Amino acid sequence: MRKTTTKTKNQQVETSQFHWKRRPSEIRGYQRTLYITAENGDYIRIDYNLREKRIRLYVEVQNEGGSPYYSVIKNGKITAERSVLSGRTYGFSEKFSERAEIFSSIPNNDIIRLINYNYGISFAKKKFSGKGAVDKQRRLEETRKRYFVEDKNPYDEQYAGAERYVPKIGVIDILDIIVGLAISAGIFYYLQFDFIAMGVIAAFFGVSIGMVDMFIRERSPMIFKVIFFVVTGIASYIYGYYIS
Repeated sequence: MRKTTTKTKNQQVETSQFHWKRRPSEIRGYQRTLYITAENGDYIRIDYNLREKRIRLYVEVQNEGGSPYYSVIKNGKITAERSVLSGRTYGFSEKFSERAEIFSSIPNNDIIRLINYNYGISFAKKKFSGKGAVDKQRRLEETRKRYFVEDKNPYDEQYAGAERYVPKIGVIDILDIIVGLAISAGIFYYLQFDFIAMGVIAAFFGVSIGMVDMFIRERSPMIFKVIFFVVTGIASYIYGYYIS
């Protein structure tokens, strides 16, 4: 009789681990929130905007005194990782990977697809082992997806009918290019056709705008934009120093 009671209680605990609650998200740019408190005391939540294909993973780690971390995934790519307390960006993959099985248990397949296997989160069995192990291949795949832009569908082949994600130059990138060209041209004419000065400014602008994208706008930098200004700046500097 006691065995049966114990088994029933264990089943109730295991079920409660995956009893996700839902509410409207109070964070601007997100529609709704799914949240749960794990058996070890970790508070875990997912804010999502299905229309804009944006997911925000959030964890408060109990054994670190409730230290909060979050990650933003846009169009299947990790665009930001941050420690809320320290403000440090990136380097917190294990905070989410170790809880991949819990994240994988969310009752919404559309969110799982948008997470796109980052941190080992996938259509896993609804069972939490507590080990949080992610194999080496999954970690390599995660790193590849973070630092290399792909032109193919980020979803699994079984979702071949889904909308393809192809990186495009957005309005903000076009404005950045226009501003960078205007500043470089202004310096060029102001300093009486100084190619060296224009080159330095163009290269500096390219690097700076890439940093702005990553740390202020919290988005992946448009590599073409950065390379364009850096290469143009170097070419202008070389021309001014050796030829003109």
